[in-house]
Amino acid sequence: MVQKPRYAISSLSLGSNTYHDLPTKIKTASELGYHGIEIFMADFELFVDQVKSGCHTSLFTPQAPHTDNPAIEWECASAISRLCISLSISIPILQPFRNFENFESEFCLLQALNNAERWFKIAQCLGTDLVLVCSNFIESDFPITEDRLCKTMDDYLGAQVKAFRMLGQRAQNYGIRIGYEPLAWGTVINRWEQCWAVVKEVDMPNVGIILDSFNCLGRQYADPPLLSGIRPLPFSVLTSNLIALAQTIPADKLFFYQLADASRPLKPFESRPSRPARMCWSRSSRLFPCEQELGGFLPVLLLTQAVMKIGYQGWWSLEIFNTSLEEKDEGCPRRHGVRGMKGLRKLWTAVEESASGTESSL
Repeated sequence: MVQKPRYAISSLSLGSNTYHDLPTKIKTASELGYHGIEIFMADFELFVDQVKSGCHTSLFTPQAPHTDNPAIEWECASAISRLCISLSISIPILQPFRNFENFESEFCLLQALNNAERWFKIAQCLGTDLVLVCSNFIESDFPITEDRLCKTMDDYLGAQVKAFRMLGQRAQNYGIRIGYEPLAWGTVINRWEQCWAVVKEVDMPNVGIILDSFNCLGRQYADPPLLSGIRPLPFSVLTSNLIALAQTIPADKLFFYQLADASRPLKPFESRPSRPARMCWSRSSRLFPCEQELGGFLPVLLLTQAVMKIGYQGWWSLEIFNTSLEEKDEGCPRRHGVRGMKGLRKLWTAVEESASGTESSL
């Protein structure tokens, strides 16, 4: 019998921070029955700016922090933590820590490690122990060539192992875990197998992998530059890959599971030097799980079944980017939160049915 997961949603998936602030999103998520909310760093940083401008004073006791206080980020993180505790909602993760990849020198790696310590302190104050580190799109020539530091893929992955081992050591000092996630449009690292190869070689208890249904399926199933939106491969290629995933990643090394579907492109997305097709598609077209009526077509259920076969018992968390999140009205966070909860419940029902041998309606 599969264990029912706890549900979370990313703060970014409840509306653009241009129109909807972080406390509002937290309150909305709590009211709708989510157990957790991911804190997206851009939302948090804007919250800090708003506090500096004199907003959200009711979240601070006995008085708002001084705007020139160098510890204002920590005070703001603590205020968000208190708000979440008061609303009985957890913060499972802080994300996304970017650009931890393709270091051209030891100095560049050291700078990135020092920057990570800022994140670790914020995470501590938020009351979470997990920081998401994503792979990256690299706006330059492909970084693996004979005239570069990394001449082969093995060189590149070896450099990532070294970097993540050092990152994990720093994170241990703060009681923080590191989750490595492949982005579908990553220039070099864009598949779960690559992230797992790094995590396995790092071999530290606080360094694991994060899977995102959009990023996994958006690379290994979908292809937005094509009119069909689907890679021209036999479906058995995907199912074999999911079987390998379930048989390869241990349950204790899968630190977090994020969920999103996406709409099939109405016309092919074009890749540009600074905007890969999968990035553009991701930013505009993600959907909540089980929204086939809106054009969702990724086999999210199949991936989720594979994740559950691992023995994963952690969070199911929604991470949605879509142009609809730019809606300005105050109902935007609730509309998206309701859609997300509906999708999670529908997906869970389908997982239960598949586990019991009942035919799913999906």
